[in-house]
Amino acid sequence: MAKSKKDYETLPTGEKIEEKKRKIKKLFKDLPPEKKQFAEGLIQQFATTAVTLERLAEEINNGEVIEDFIQGAQRLRRENPALKSYNATIKSFATLSKSLLDLLPNTTQSKAGEELMGFITNAPGVAKK
Repeated sequence: MAKSKKDYETLPTGEKIEEKKRKIKKLFKDLPPEKKQFAEGLIQQFATTAVTLERLAEEINNGEVIEDFIQGAQRLRRENPALKSYNATIKSFATLSKSLLDLLPNTTQSKAGEELMGFITNAPGVAKK
């Protein structure tokens, strides 16, 4: 029986990563062995990055983008550290996505690209419009 979205949200981080890896590996099941071995490492990093982005998005959505920060007697306003981390992580996510897509034949890249982006745009914790 497939897990519901609610069940996914309650999983520990490690299990979320494994769930993402399982889904992503399906896209690359027909790769030749020499590419599949390289893809395994990228898939691990992609899944980890996708789950990290979900966690950061949830933190950003539940907090303030600009927050008050007190250091000793000084009161400052600063960008939420989670937002800085999110911006850096999304760059890694884009690079990993491209690297994974480049392993696929051109005929399947478009479909796989849409599915890979779905891992982040439809992820729990990402604000919906």
